[in-house]
Amino acid sequence: MAKDYVSMLKDAGYKITPQRLAVIEYLKKGPGHFTANDVYKEIRKSIPTITLATVYNILKAFADVRCINSFDVDGTTWFENEVELHANLMCKVCGNIVDIKIDKEKLIKLLGENADADFENITLFVRGVCPSCKARQEEDMRSLQVHQ
Repeated sequence: MAKDYVSMLKDAGYKITPQRLAVIEYLKKGPGHFTANDVYKEIRKSIPTITLATVYNILKAFADVRCINSFDVDGTTWFENEVELHANLMCKVCGNIVDIKIDKEKLIKLLGENADADFENITLFVRGVCPSCKARQEEDMRSLQVHQ
């Protein structure tokens, strides 16, 4: 089901501006993980007067109303369309960020055992090797073993 970004923003009291509509069009393309700069470069093609600060502020507003998710890694703010609970794996080989499914009930239970709190939002970020790179590495190892 596609998100109705316009309704979500209106319900939160935001006006629908041409700049916000341009960001919505970008989001509808489903870019996965992106930075404000990624969005800025694309939107500048149709709205040359838009600034990076405006794009960043729009994305932060979208994240505040949970249209999108945001997280910080090494001084860079990343945004993503996926707002359901999951982990973000940054691959140390290819540099891509991959969503990893997690069991929400198990995680809440684990966290609840260690803290008496109500959780509104949980962001999990891990570094490692993504499934694609891991498969390539394993194939490379098999290939080396065959050639020895």
